[in-house]
Amino acid sequence: MAEKTLEEKIKKLTEEYAANPSELLWEKLQNTKLNLNIILSKKTDFILQQLRYKNFDYNNKSGKYLANQLKHNKENSFIAAISDNAGQTLNLPQDINNIFHDYYQNLYSSNLNPDPEDIKTFLNKLNLPQLTIDQKTTLDSPLTLQELQNALDSMSTGKAPGPDGFPAEFLKHFWSMLAPLFFRVVTEIKNKGHVGGHMNTANIKLLLKPDKNPILPSSYRPISLINTDLKIISKALTSRLEKVVQSIIHQDQTGFIKNRHSTDNVRRLFNVINMAQNSKKKTIILSLDAEKAFDRVNWSFLLTVLGKFGFGESFIQWISTLYNKPKASVTTNKITSQSFTLQRGTRQGCPLSPLLFAIFVEPLAAAVRQNSVIKGIHSSISEHKINLYADDILLYLEEPQSSLEEVFNLINSFSKLSDYSINWTKSSILPLTKNSWNPAHQNPQHPSTTNTIKYLGLNISPNLNELIKLNHDPMLDKVTEDLRRWNNLPISLLGRIASVKMKILPKINYLFSMIPLKPPKQWFQRLDSTTTKFYTRNKKPKISLSTLQKNKDEGGLEAPNFMHYYLANQILYLTEWLNPKEYYNTWLEIEQLDCKHIKLSDLPFITATLKHHNCFKNPLIASTLTAWWKALDITNGQLKTSILSPIWHNPDFKNKKTPLYLKTWEESGITHLQDLFENDKIRSYNNLTQAFDINKSNFLQYLQVTETIKKTTPLDLTTLQPPELAIYMKKISTKSKKLSKIYRALSNTNCNYLPIAKWEAELSITPSTDFWAEICCNTFKMTKNTNLQLIQYKVLHRSHITQQKMHKMGFSATDICSQCTQNTADSYLHALWLCSPVQHFWILITEKLSSILDYRIPLSPNLCLIGDLTMLQPPANQSQSILAALAIAKKTILLNWKDKKSLNINQWQNLLTEFISMEKMSALRKQKKITCFEERWTPFLIALNLNF
Repeated sequence: MAEKTLEEKIKKLTEEYAANPSELLWEKLQNTKLNLNIILSKKTDFILQQLRYKNFDYNNKSGKYLANQLKHNKENSFIAAISDNAGQTLNLPQDINNIFHDYYQNLYSSNLNPDPEDIKTFLNKLNLPQLTIDQKTTLDSPLTLQELQNALDSMSTGKAPGPDGFPAEFLKHFWSMLAPLFFRVVTEIKNKGHVGGHMNTANIKLLLKPDKNPILPSSYRPISLINTDLKIISKALTSRLEKVVQSIIHQDQTGFIKNRHSTDNVRRLFNVINMAQNSKKKTIILSLDAEKAFDRVNWSFLLTVLGKFGFGESFIQWISTLYNKPKASVTTNKITSQSFTLQRGTRQGCPLSPLLFAIFVEPLAAAVRQNSVIKGIHSSISEHKINLYADDILLYLEEPQSSLEEVFNLINSFSKLSDYSINWTKSSILPLTKNSWNPAHQNPQHPSTTNTIKYLGLNISPNLNELIKLNHDPMLDKVTEDLRRWNNLPISLLGRIASVKMKILPKINYLFSMIPLKPPKQWFQRLDSTTTKFYTRNKKPKISLSTLQKNKDEGGLEAPNFMHYYLANQILYLTEWLNPKEYYNTWLEIEQLDCKHIKLSDLPFITATLKHHNCFKNPLIASTLTAWWKALDITNGQLKTSILSPIWHNPDFKNKKTPLYLKTWEESGITHLQDLFENDKIRSYNNLTQAFDINKSNFLQYLQVTETIKKTTPLDLTTLQPPELAIYMKKISTKSKKLSKIYRALSNTNCNYLPIAKWEAELSITPSTDFWAEICCNTFKMTKNTNLQLIQYKVLHRSHITQQKMHKMGFSATDICSQCTQNTADSYLHALWLCSPVQHFWILITEKLSSILDYRIPLSPNLCLIGDLTMLQPPANQSQSILAALAIAKKTILLNWKDKKSLNINQWQNLLTEFISMEKMSALRKQKKITCFEERWTPFLIALNLNF
């Protein structure tokens, strides 16, 4: 405010001086300018200080700060021009806003007013599941204050607020005061059936979609900013709905439904393709492109569908209330349009929308499943017709001509009642077998025939062997281009690894999770080579990629190992074999059929004889098993018979070329080798018959089973122990975050990859097994600042160039240190410790630290160089500050690496002071951390007379 006032005053004085010059006016003008400059200088200093704090806290770490550095096309909300309905391009800001206002008003307007009786007639023909009485009662019960608080607590912070300007952080901070009033408002809304005021208004912001024409309104993605108070209500209702939706939405739909994943859709798709090609029948896949699917939901149809599924009056009233004349406005180029009333669509940005859409489209999916004219692709026990991930729909069809015509008729009928619309020109037909579909015979209204389709971001071909070429190769080209573009950015090794983990790894992992086929060795080599060049800025690596990929306590930086991630993603499917979800995945059913009598859950515990079994002809099963065997090899596990191996139908146990199988024994509970043992010993015949209630006249069968197994492996528990990885997989198969757990299991080596031998020889130490792991961990515990962490990390890896190393590389005529008179080879220990000016510097540092902390800091390379605190054993709250101060001392040495005679303690003290000020600001920003800061740094603040 003062800034603006001074600017206006300067303008006025300038005009007065120009009209009537005088010394007094000149002096006033100059003094005013000086005052403005002082304010601007303070403002600039504050901004620079904030940037320094952000850089200290967030630089080279995963998060928004690094993501903004990596962005290729910064998201720009400015729209320079737009085309209207007549094709005329307009560029005035108000005209642009008007066009978008009209575009979205038209999009969310509905000309359809279906007859309620027609909707009921359509739904009554379908066999739809019903909520139970208990589910209905729970959904209909009044919202509680605790539910509303849980909804608020679950909301992310840092999100843009709705039109009222209040973000979630505001309501969280003042919730104790606002809660009673808010609860009364919610109760009143429910009673009146109407959301009052501007509470039910959204503000639409626009982002240009990738690779779209910026002139067209349809090229922009609308982001609806809904008021937080309305989101709380919607989130509370969503939490209730999530608990019941699985019981009414068929497993064919996986989008946004808890415990269902897009990977299930794609695994099923590949299995259906494989099954269709093996059957040789005429089969096609129809990929449907829904036009603005979420924006074309007819509310009358949706509310009727809710009733058909058995939702109670109270819950339906809540949905009706939230969709009772909601409004929206559009903001472009800082201009906000007049609000308009929405008449259809599930509200973008509303937590309820994804589940409401799944309920809305489920009758269409049910109608497809229950229509006998539409022929799906058959297995020996089931029929596969439809796959849905929200609005991404695939139809699997046999007898394509008649099935397709019936699909058209069905969708047209559905559209007349629901506003749902398919863009047939953008939909596609993918023939799965030769002569499945003749494009010459198709109706002009039919979708086009193609050799590949796009589904969930993947290029799908009926030839599964082409998947790598269609998906992995283009992805590798894109990764190479991204890393090339980022190469010159001012980010450190830690920042570069964080960049790959944040921006590259999710894309690669997506491919690995969706496509089980393994890319060729050369693909992984090129990916590793490309990332290595990025890590090292195209220089020769001083620390190998394999070391960087290790865990931090092993001397690595946890750079992603892409091969291990591929294996971990495949083993995820193996955990599904071990413990199928509560709803039975259709892809599991298909793969079980290919395994015939062998259970999917037993496959991991049978040896490579499976390569000759029918199941291995399924490329998905073969890929998963091959990945499992590779994982066992990496973790030093052995693919062998174990107590977890099945007895029946196991190709490892054959009697006269036929696998063992005794139905009565299996029905009695004898299924795996562990069942033949008790107390570490093989059960006697009598023991077995008593334990499992087997007919005692089956002694010959007992001999047959045991002798057949003994031909392959000794019946001895010491040799039948399963690999540790197998035990771990069974343990975590029902847990969450399995991918990271599997990856860590593959990456743990229990070795350390520091140059331990050199350090131990130079420092004359023989530490315990855990010593070096603790040294590595201390590097990352002493501070959150990545720059200081990296300095210590590189010291531990001895990655700085000394005169001795230069001589070995042929870049120096001698290896003698030129910065002291000792006439000694400039080894790493000499450069960082023994060199005369460096040794004098360390003496001053340890003396100064002893004075600050009021206890002796020994002059020891073990402490000062590698951070060995065992000889010091400081108070727990000071160990991190000591390590940080010593790391800053090493930073000072490295800054004077080529002129060590310039080393002085004042430079160290200035760097330390700057570091402490940044640590304090970081602690203040996080509030709860200020106590920890004071415990660590108070002696330094007092001794150095620091008062920030």
